[in-house]
Amino acid sequence: MSRLWQFIQFVSVGLGNAIIDLLVFNGLYWLIPTRNVDQLVVYNTLAVMAAILNSYIWNSRWTFRQNVKKHGKEALRQRVLFIVQSLINIVVNDLILWLIAPLVLQIHAIPHVMANNIAKLAAMFLASLTSFIMMKLIVFT
Repeated sequence: MSRLWQFIQFVSVGLGNAIIDLLVFNGLYWLIPTRNVDQLVVYNTLAVMAAILNSYIWNSRWTFRQNVKKHGKEALRQRVLFIVQSLINIVVNDLILWLIAPLVLQIHAIPHVMANNIAKLAAMFLASLTSFIMMKLIVFT
């Protein structure tokens, strides 16, 4: 399988993850609106966890299918590394949101919902790059 095709598959899965991530994040914000950045980080954590579950299902069964171990120590190793990678993804995502959201929220010309989503998209982009590198080089090797 070519690296380009694998990257296209990863990006396709990532688009699905992004949709799930944004739906959960905005759904929680819609249910319980807030201007508190710490509460936004909680919404973000739950949204990222939903996206990570989708990511594992699709990446292990499609993108990295030929590298997935199903039994034995290697299977356990991949699952543990995926969990570690996921926790790092959540931390990177939350940290970027926590750093950027207050800055974007200070711009009063931007509606609050839009400001939250600008910060969320920046966090998603940087965390996704981190995630791809870790899955390609560490988890599914």
